[in-house]
Amino acid sequence: MGLDIRKEVLKLLKEDEEFRYTVAGLIGIEDLRRGQEELKIAIAKLEGAVAELQVAVARLQEAVANLQEAVANLAREQRRMSRVLRYLTRYVEEVSITLEEEGLSIIEKRLRQRGIVVKLRMLVKPYIEMDIYGSNGSLTIVGETKTRLAPRHLKLLEKKIEKIKMNEPELLKGMVVKTIYAMWVHPEAYEECIAKSIWLNTPDRELIELEQILSKL
Repeated sequence: MGLDIRKEVLKLLKEDEEFRYTVAGLIGIEDLRRGQEELKIAIAKLEGAVAELQVAVARLQEAVANLQEAVANLAREQRRMSRVLRYLTRYVEEVSITLEEEGLSIIEKRLRQRGIVVKLRMLVKPYIEMDIYGSNGSLTIVGETKTRLAPRHLKLLEKKIEKIKMNEPELLKGMVVKTIYAMWVHPEAYEECIAKSIWLNTPDRELIELEQILSKL
């Protein structure tokens, strides 16, 4: 634009009010057009973002549905396993015996094999509980059953017998034979049983025979 034209335009802007409004309108229209273009671009970007969000929401809904199905399947499996476990528990309870019952039966049988009749049972008192107890007046059997026999169990047996002596000594009539029925015996516990004259029994045999104990009483 030449210098003269610029001067003329500036003069018109200063002196001609209508010219000023015309120029302002043109500038405003141009700004509005640019704004519209920018708005269109922004709307297009927003629509793209909304479309991506809709895809993400659809995927999330699918994942939630899959998770709900997996949870439902897990719940059904847990209910099934609970029924199986209850059945197995009842079956085991019906066909098996406890370690205490097994110990009482086997020790009583080994006594009968020697011609000794003593009815064995558990001894339950307010001050003590013993797994094995029985007396025929001349011989008293008193002891415990253990899955894994350790030396500390022998100390507990001695303490229990002392409590019986303090509270009801009449329960310990005649010769008192201390016994243990165990599934497995620690070597140190075996040595202590020998030292303390304890009749040591396992399911398949006597580790310390009754005759060894009776000879020391």
